[in-house]
Amino acid sequence: MASFQPKPYRLVNTVQHYEWGTRNQNAFIPHFLGQKPEPDTPYAELWIGAHPKCPSEIWVDGKSTLLNQVISTFPEDILGKQVSQKSGNQLPFLLKVLSAGQALSIQLHPNKSQAEVLHKKDPKNYPDDNHKPEIAIALDHLTALAGFQPVASIQKNLIANPEIGEFAGTTFTEAVISAKNEDVAEDAVKKLYAAIMKKAEAKPELDRVIPKLVERLSSSNKKSPSESQFLTQHLRYGNDVGLFSFFFFNLIELKAGQAIFTGAGIPHAYLDGNIVECMANSDNVVRAGLTPKFKDVDTLLDIIVYQFGEFDLINKEQKTDQVIFKTEAAEFEITGFTKPAGFTSPFSSNEKPSVFLLTEGKLSVSWPGGVEVFSKGDSFLIPACLGTATLKAESQAAWYVVQIP
Repeated sequence: MASFQPKPYRLVNTVQHYEWGTRNQNAFIPHFLGQKPEPDTPYAELWIGAHPKCPSEIWVDGKSTLLNQVISTFPEDILGKQVSQKSGNQLPFLLKVLSAGQALSIQLHPNKSQAEVLHKKDPKNYPDDNHKPEIAIALDHLTALAGFQPVASIQKNLIANPEIGEFAGTTFTEAVISAKNEDVAEDAVKKLYAAIMKKAEAKPELDRVIPKLVERLSSSNKKSPSESQFLTQHLRYGNDVGLFSFFFFNLIELKAGQAIFTGAGIPHAYLDGNIVECMANSDNVVRAGLTPKFKDVDTLLDIIVYQFGEFDLINKEQKTDQVIFKTEAAEFEITGFTKPAGFTSPFSSNEKPSVFLLTEGKLSVSWPGGVEVFSKGDSFLIPACLGTATLKAESQAAWYVVQIP
C-alpha cells in the first residue's frame, strides 16, 4: 500500500451466522443490507470494525484490504497520533448490528486486568486481553435480562417458586427470605445464586426440579413476564441451569431508540430483538447457561458484580433527533441522528477516527476531494486525517456515529 487518502471509506463487513440469529423472512440483517437471506440460515451479527477475528475491509490503492492491516500500516492517518499511541495502533471500539431470534447465553464480560489473566490462561476461549463494556440500542425492540433485581423482588420469587430451594437447598433460600436487613439479604442472594450455578452439571437434579417448575407454571393462569420467559426458554434449552436466572435478573423490554449499558461483571442475556451494539474492541465472553458454547461457571462466579435494583435505561424518552448515548466507556461514544431531507451539517474528524452506520435513507459526505452518497445498511469510516467534511441528508435519514470521547 503506497498511500492513504484523506476521504471517507466504505466498509465491507462480515455476518456471523451464530445459531441464535434470525432466519428466513425474519432475518433482519440481510433485509437491512438489501440482500436476500439464504434459506434456514441464521443471521446473528454484522461486525463493523477491525477486530482480528472478523475485520471489515476497505478499498485502498484499488484493492480490497482488511481494515486492521490498513490501520497497522497507516496508524496515525486513520487513528490520529493520540489514539494510535494510547491504543497500540488498534481501533478502540467494535460496532455491530445484532439480531437475536432466540436467547443468547447468560453471560458477562471481564474487566481489563481480568481479561489479561483469562487470555494468558485460556487463549482459546478468551481470544484477546481486552475488556468489553458494551451498549445495546434497540432498532425495533429488545427483550433482555440484565443485573440483579431488587432484593424484595427476589424474595417474592423464592416464596412463589419453592422449587428453587428444592434445587439449591432450602438453607440458602430461607436465608434470603427471612433476612430483614437489606445487606444481609444481598449477601444471602450471592450465596444462593452461587450455589445454584455451581450445580450447573447436576443433570439428575435439574431433570427432576425444572420439569416440576415448568408443570406448575404452565398450569397457572397468572404468569409474570419472567415466568413466561422461563417457560419459553425451557422449550429451547431444556433443563438448563440458566433458566433460574429469570427469577434473579431484571427482565427488560426496550423500545426503539432505548438502550442499556453493561459494564464489566454485569450479568446479562439478550433474548429477542434487533439492536445496534457498540463495545470495546474485544470478543471476551464468560458464559454460564442457555448456550451450547463453552461455559465457565467458576470464572463467572469469580468476577460477577452483584448490583441490586431496577436496571437503568438510556434514552428512556426515545428521543430521535440527536441523541448522545452517554456511558462510562472510554473507548467509544455513540450518537444517533434522525434528520429530514435537506439537513446539512459540518463534521470534523478532530484527529480521531469515526464510524458511521446508516439505518434509514441516504446521506452524502462532501470533503475537499469529492462527494460520496451512502444508503441504508451502509457503513463507512472517516479517518482522523480527513479533517472537515459536510454531511447532507439526501432524503429523510437516520444514522449512528461512533467516536472516541
